[in-house]
Amino acid sequence: MADRQGDELRLLDVDNNSSALVTEAEVADGTLDKPTVRQTVWRVTKGLVPVVTIYALGFWRVASVSAWVLVPFFFCLSVVRDLLSNAGRIKRRRAQLAAAADEKDLITANVAELPSWVFFPDIHRAEWLNQIIKQMWPMISAYAQSTIKKTVEPMVAESLREYKINNFAFDKLRLGSIPPKIGGVKVYDKVSRDQIMLDIDVIFASDSDISFYVSGIPCGIKDFQIRGMMRVVMKPLLTTSPLVGGMQIFFLNQPDIDYDLMGVADVLDMPGLNDVLKKVISQQVAATMVLPNKLPIVLSNEIAAHVVKLPEPEGVLRVHIFQAKNLVAKDMSLIRKGKSDPYVIVTLGAQQYRTHTINNELNPKWDYWCEFASFSPRGQVLKLKLYDEDEMVGKKHSNLGRASIQIGNVAKTGYFDKWINLEDTKHGMIHVRMLWLDLTLEQSALKRALTETQELRITNLSSAVVMVYVDSAINLPNARSQSKPDPLVRVTVGQTTQATVGKLRTERPVYEQGFTFLVNNPETDTIEFKVIDQKTNTQLGLYVYELSSLLLAQNMRVDTQPYDLIIDSKNQQHDSKLLFCMQLKFLKKLPVLVDVNDDTASVTKPLSRQTSVQSTKSVNSVITSADVSEIQSSAVGVNTPTDGMSRTSSIKRDSTVSRNSHAGGGDQEPLIEQAETTELLNEPEEEPAPGTGILGSIQITLTFSVARQRLNVTIHKVVNLPIKEPSDIPDPYVKLYVLPKKENSNTKRKTETYKDNCNPVYEETFEYIMGVAELNSKQLEVTVLTKKTWHSPVLGQIVLNICDYVNINTPSYTGWFDLEAEIKEGTVG
Repeated sequence: MADRQGDELRLLDVDNNSSALVTEAEVADGTLDKPTVRQTVWRVTKGLVPVVTIYALGFWRVASVSAWVLVPFFFCLSVVRDLLSNAGRIKRRRAQLAAAADEKDLITANVAELPSWVFFPDIHRAEWLNQIIKQMWPMISAYAQSTIKKTVEPMVAESLREYKINNFAFDKLRLGSIPPKIGGVKVYDKVSRDQIMLDIDVIFASDSDISFYVSGIPCGIKDFQIRGMMRVVMKPLLTTSPLVGGMQIFFLNQPDIDYDLMGVADVLDMPGLNDVLKKVISQQVAATMVLPNKLPIVLSNEIAAHVVKLPEPEGVLRVHIFQAKNLVAKDMSLIRKGKSDPYVIVTLGAQQYRTHTINNELNPKWDYWCEFASFSPRGQVLKLKLYDEDEMVGKKHSNLGRASIQIGNVAKTGYFDKWINLEDTKHGMIHVRMLWLDLTLEQSALKRALTETQELRITNLSSAVVMVYVDSAINLPNARSQSKPDPLVRVTVGQTTQATVGKLRTERPVYEQGFTFLVNNPETDTIEFKVIDQKTNTQLGLYVYELSSLLLAQNMRVDTQPYDLIIDSKNQQHDSKLLFCMQLKFLKKLPVLVDVNDDTASVTKPLSRQTSVQSTKSVNSVITSADVSEIQSSAVGVNTPTDGMSRTSSIKRDSTVSRNSHAGGGDQEPLIEQAETTELLNEPEEEPAPGTGILGSIQITLTFSVARQRLNVTIHKVVNLPIKEPSDIPDPYVKLYVLPKKENSNTKRKTETYKDNCNPVYEETFEYIMGVAELNSKQLEVTVLTKKTWHSPVLGQIVLNICDYVNINTPSYTGWFDLEAEIKEGTVG
């Protein structure tokens, strides 16, 4: 071939600051992975410099004896760091080669770097577009450098101040000669008629050269690389020129970012600064172009700016991080078996949540809920990363695994409930449940949404979404006597605050920015707008909007109009106004079918609590009336529960119980049950007849909530506890365990103790986090003990198969159970 720029790519060697030739053959046969003699000498010299320095200080007794001890540590640290940095350098060189080579050489060089169109048949080649970008790259690069200097530099400087790092400024900004490369383009056909949507696989592996100062320290970045799937939405479509009203450009998920840090920070080995810079760069990219953040571009004057810039999500993804099991033990202990302190980072685009940490547990149950506004579920991935929290200061948390879930199918089916195998770890699984909520203008949907969130008993769940577009402000007062303000607007709904970009020295700032907020209850919540001077942090104006007013507006929408700001009394002469518009929509569940065929996962069912109904299951023994002996009756004490609540109403049963013991026998007669609430104050409650157990009987209610994945056990009362001697009346209490893992103290529950009482009334409820799939394998051990002696003798015990009494069809059951002798070994089948 006459022109093969992919055959040979001149790269800048970071190690020796000289140029080296890298070819596809070197990548294929591993020559690129082998350092030259000059590179080896440089690495050894760079590693020995801090070691020799510390050794010399210790030898001449300039430093303490600790310097001698630190020599091996710094040498090992230098070797490990060099190996890691070399691996990253090779990876970046490979990416540069792939970005500069033509497609034929690219395919034969390295399969791992193939463009996306090779693997996916619905993604098309875009080599013609790459040729255009290549010719335009000098102009694009110059424009990008100017934009980065004006916009990115102040944003990075502001972010670094949070880490107590000041005075950030670019010194040299060169994006390199290698232009971005389009790995493939996918155009969607099943979209609304007024828009065009396409995905672009963007690869930017440049030989960039960027230098900057951080707190006076010269630093630099070389070989900056970024790769991700970028979505472009063109809407609305017009019948007049330019045929497209606007564009929205964004990354579906956080793109992969890599670079090589140079200068003093690299020579002195400053991992803290490196980590901070990577985090800040990722944050700035996410805050600009990762969903829910978009880069909007208005192309036609016929279209109002808010049509393109007002963010409108397609729905809300409700996520329930329930539990995990069989995690890897990261904490080593000489006394006991190793454990971990796991927590989960949940990420969707630029939105991120973190669960609480559960200490010393390899099978944690977080029961954590969070919600994400989703603007483009097709192609978005929910990422879960599990970590072991380490209390040591400065130590990175250990990785326990990760998982990724495509949310496009969740948006179609409406529900997701599965155990997922963790990747990047030896073993472990995590149980995740997700619910997709559509957006609607139906007023009836609000009541249903509020009812569902109340039943789930989770205070941070939402019932609506409000979209806010801040257009501009006029006649703002001055925060300083001789200077115009530098205003920005902070918008707050509930506990969430978002802010516009700051404008410099103007009384009439134009923002044209949109925001999306999840609303708990639009009938009571408000939106607060604060105009702040970013230099002095002085409040220039305030406006509070009641969302209940938006409920009365047509289509729950108000167009852009001015609102009078409340300002300081010193500035009453200012007629300050803020212009914005809003749109409110309610959350609505999709109809979901129940699938109970998969025992390895929880039931595919919407996250909503079911109405409790009485179970038709029979008790192990026939319920009849029993006489209480005279001495037992005299031993009944007065119960005074500590919570001060009155006893709950008893359930009146008049039932005939029969159990067919032959397989294939006739149908069992239904159990006839009647329940009524006794509200007569002057008449005694009519009690259900207890069992006739020799050791006594206990009344229990089991209630299972599919929505909350909880099992509630209510201990009502115990009757007819036997007395061996009149002087030895028991002091009973009830202890609960969930089997088979009795040794796990997390399942232990215990009631109050009542002194000298054979018929105690407890009315205490205990809660267990338990999934539907666990019902078939769990048992409830209920033991009645007395505290008369130091070892608490057992008065009676029962072991219940939980699935025999509650399931998704019969979530509640109340019954009497006869106490039996203590089971020393094994459990009831």
